[in-house]
Amino acid sequence: MDVLTINALTYRYPGATAAALLDVSLAVRAGEFICLTGDSGCGKTTLLLAIKGLLRGGRLTGEIAIAAPPGDDEWSLPAGLVFQNAESQILCTTVAEEVAFGPENLCAPAWVIADRIREALRQVGLDDCEPRNVERFSAGQKQRLTIASVLSMHPSLLLLDEPTSQLDLQGKRDLCSLLAGLKGKGFTIVMAEHDPRPFAAVIDRYLPMEKGRVGAATEAMPAPGRYAPKDALNLPPAAPGEAAAVIVVRDLGLSYPETGEVFSEVNLRVGRGERVHLFGSNGEGKSSLLRSLAGLEQPGSGTVEIAGMARPRPEQLPGKVGVLFQNPSRQLFAESVQEEVAFSLRRLGRSKSETELEVAQALSLCGIEHLAERAPLTLSFGEQHRVALAAVLAPKPAVLLLDEPFAGLDFPQRLSLLEILGAMPGRYGTTIVIASHDELPDRRWAERTLQLTGGRLGETGR
Repeated sequence: MDVLTINALTYRYPGATAAALLDVSLAVRAGEFICLTGDSGCGKTTLLLAIKGLLRGGRLTGEIAIAAPPGDDEWSLPAGLVFQNAESQILCTTVAEEVAFGPENLCAPAWVIADRIREALRQVGLDDCEPRNVERFSAGQKQRLTIASVLSMHPSLLLLDEPTSQLDLQGKRDLCSLLAGLKGKGFTIVMAEHDPRPFAAVIDRYLPMEKGRVGAATEAMPAPGRYAPKDALNLPPAAPGEAAAVIVVRDLGLSYPETGEVFSEVNLRVGRGERVHLFGSNGEGKSSLLRSLAGLEQPGSGTVEIAGMARPRPEQLPGKVGVLFQNPSRQLFAESVQEEVAFSLRRLGRSKSETELEVAQALSLCGIEHLAERAPLTLSFGEQHRVALAAVLAPKPAVLLLDEPFAGLDFPQRLSLLEILGAMPGRYGTTIVIASHDELPDRRWAERTLQLTGGRLGETGR
């Protein structure tokens, strides 16, 4: 029995010159685990949105049919979609409220909702977490929570968009185990993932995508060579060790009422033009440390000096410190990509000609010139990341703080991003701190590697 059937599906985004999906036809059998593969921007996310019926505007032709959920209850959905960015899908304050949201909107009675909450949380390993505040969840926990919120609606088809993009190694292992368990219970799963290696044991078929087309299905994983790093990055020499300090941190400490201490006694000195990698697992406090450096989080103890500012405040950051958040949609608001990148330049008083030149340079550096007229919030997660990056690069700030900048990017794009960032210290004297839960695509990029573990910051390499 086929759970999903697609026939001659074509879609073009409003204002786009090329189709995002082109003559897509496929069928997925009950209980199958299908993986859509392909580089960022090939159409994987658009296809999942089309299946779920979330594409608005543009021109959509073709047919999509999804089998009705098993059973005879009326409080179910044919398909449930877990977005690439888990945070964008979370609407409520507590875990129980979040998982209950779907069944409540399906008008399920209270006793059904209570059963669905317990069942869904047990399936994803979040038992006894019902009263917890989701804001303090790690990326891996939020990913599990969004899956639970979809499972609570008993879909016949589970759709997953790049589910590992914000997970560390252990998070990927846990997610693979979770999905293997769901498959064993008969769930039909379609996952979009540019790196399917962690799921090789549970994937039944791979459907390669390129420029909106779906190729012939195969049971063999795409050749591993596509994931191999380049032999060498074109990197400038390391910054001199005696370079003037642009980041000085003394005895910094931060705690949250719900979870206690995040980090303490953090001491750090970073020189002008240095390339620094801040490494640590999900939930170790990397994002909180970057936010503290930028004055977006108020530490409980210690001091921060950055780009000539003591005790920095958010209103002082433009033109001096650029911050790329882990969730790019939180910093995107303009009507078009071009306007988004130009906003900070206009705020700094740049002339029209300067703004146009610097916007063009930033769009070119990030490889998104073709997206200039698109609305940022209609883009894929990886594309949104590049737009947000272009917006923070455009003013050429003294310091760049980048939180998980590789999320949603395929491997060639990650390496390309490292080369872009590697050139900035030499061109503009920019100091760059990258926080990530994975090793860098090429470890040679970082002149210094810092590790945050158990609330303590240590230097593991120089």
